[in-house]
Amino acid sequence: MNSDESLQFKVTQQIAADPLLRNAHVSVQTRGHELVVSGSVDLYFKKALVCATIRKLSGIKSIDDQIVVEPANDSQHTDSQISQAIAEKFEKNFGSSHKHIEVAVNEGYVILGGTLKWKYQKLLATDCIAYIDGIRSIQNNISTATEPEPSVTEKDILAAIYSEELIQSNINISLDLHTVAILGNVPTLFQKKLVEKIVRGVPGVKEIDNRLQVVKNKKTNS
Repeated sequence: MNSDESLQFKVTQQIAADPLLRNAHVSVQTRGHELVVSGSVDLYFKKALVCATIRKLSGIKSIDDQIVVEPANDSQHTDSQISQAIAEKFEKNFGSSHKHIEVAVNEGYVILGGTLKWKYQKLLATDCIAYIDGIRSIQNNISTATEPEPSVTEKDILAAIYSEELIQSNINISLDLHTVAILGNVPTLFQKKLVEKIVRGVPGVKEIDNRLQVVKNKKTNS
């Protein structure tokens, strides 16, 4: 087995090991340390998850993501239904600020526009709708206001973290000026990386010390 075949095997095994990706139809080709990933998944968030899963492996310099999203029961997801689901997610995550987000949906292809105050809100706009059935693509053209960054507070950081409904764990923040230490336990590596991504987008955060521990939830016998 040459080096390309070895890397391809490791990537395939890494994807197969994630329970969220077991039904994904993904193929991998290697060119040295470059990876071409193609195939299909049924939900948009899985497209990003495939690449995030691959990046856990060492020796990969770049990923050419050619995965397409082919929603299950596609005929059941109309653009108006997708738009309504997006509106509900935005209202829940952004409150009154959701009125500043413009949404266009065409055959499952979503384009976001408008202006939000903070960078983390722009990132959240994509993340919070990535799980909606029927979405094939998300193009985030939201701009953020060019205002001076205020001093960051623990309250701001925790509010940003818990605006993501996937995060249910008890997370603590230790703040030293613009350096943030994130403490606590999360059930998956995906959530650990997601929390760091959210915190990195909070205005005023310069450095992050991610001390989150991945501790899988224990199943209890009934």
